[in-house]
Amino acid sequence: MTRQLPEAAGRKSRPLRTWRVLSCAALLVFASLASAAADLDETREALGEIVEQLNDLDTWFGDADKKRVRWLQEVQEKDQEVARVRRRVDEAERSVSEIRQELSELEREQDLLQARRAEQARHIADHLATAYRMSGEDFVKLLLNQESPETFDRMMRYHRYFSDARVAALVDYQNTLDALEENQALLEARAEEEQMRQQTLSDGQAALESERDERKKLLARLDAEAEDKTVERERLKADRNRLEKLLAELQRRAQTLDGKAFAARKGALVWPINGRVLNGFGQSRAEGRLAWHGIMVGAEEGTEIRAVFRGRVVFADWLRGFGLLTIVDHGSGYMTLYGHAELVTKNVGDWVESGETIARAGRSGGQSRSGLYFEVRQNGEARDPISWLSQR
Repeated sequence: MTRQLPEAAGRKSRPLRTWRVLSCAALLVFASLASAAADLDETREALGEIVEQLNDLDTWFGDADKKRVRWLQEVQEKDQEVARVRRRVDEAERSVSEIRQELSELEREQDLLQARRAEQARHIADHLATAYRMSGEDFVKLLLNQESPETFDRMMRYHRYFSDARVAALVDYQNTLDALEENQALLEARAEEEQMRQQTLSDGQAALESERDERKKLLARLDAEAEDKTVERERLKADRNRLEKLLAELQRRAQTLDGKAFAARKGALVWPINGRVLNGFGQSRAEGRLAWHGIMVGAEEGTEIRAVFRGRVVFADWLRGFGLLTIVDHGSGYMTLYGHAELVTKNVGDWVESGETIARAGRSGGQSRSGLYFEVRQNGEARDPISWLSQR
């Protein structure tokens, strides 16, 4: 007995030790998750400060260009307002779509209930006809003429079965009528809600068009100001330098991701948007002094922009010269850039899959035409996007 007591005590203490170990492990996991969340918030805040510095007028421009660029500040504000309205329109469209789907389901259910009601009515009519034939004097005479006790008992049970079946059929019929009434009430309520949501959507679309018109007027003021070619070239160079500094900072902050899968898909990546290529990689601009580092694809405002491959969003903000810009890190120094969007739908830190919508095409950043500016980067160097995308 004396030997067994320590063993028993040991067996009792093992679950306790296991519970303590699991508790400590859980605390460590929670602590690490909290730390990761805090690091992400800190990264976003630091990145926001860097973007603010990159967008600072005095850092990049001289007196000759500041008037135009201050108007671009108004463009930035208008771009962001258009994005906010676009987001409300998207939410209203999703809401209307959900209501309409629910209405369709309710209408299908209503049709099924109506068919069930008709079938139940036929059953009740059959029961009543049978009961009439077996009721009254004819039924009594039929019973009295039966000499066999077994036949008599069977006929009594048969008649009782029809009676019970009639009661059950009537109950089912009443339940169907109640369900029809309830379903009809839901239909009417959802139809009214759909009308309200549709009005909200129409108002939002009108507001979006109004904001777009205001931005067009603002851009017209910019175009009316004759810009010296030298000033334009310097502005484009400043825009390019600003992006290069941003990419260098993002590259420095990039987490370790394996980009082998991205590299293996060269020549087979999905197109980020459907449209015609307006400006190709390497094409000259600013009187041949500069070249395009990506491609400009024309598309209507609001057209969905898709990630060309899975990765993590490392930038989603407004950058001077590129408007609302999303940058996705695919690992091993590979990044893709999506500029001049009307709306960005992903945040820094979000993971995206190939073909997933990450933005909506627009003309943010002072563009006179709507579309998408797209770049592929490898270790900071611009690559021809056409050679990476699938042949279409």
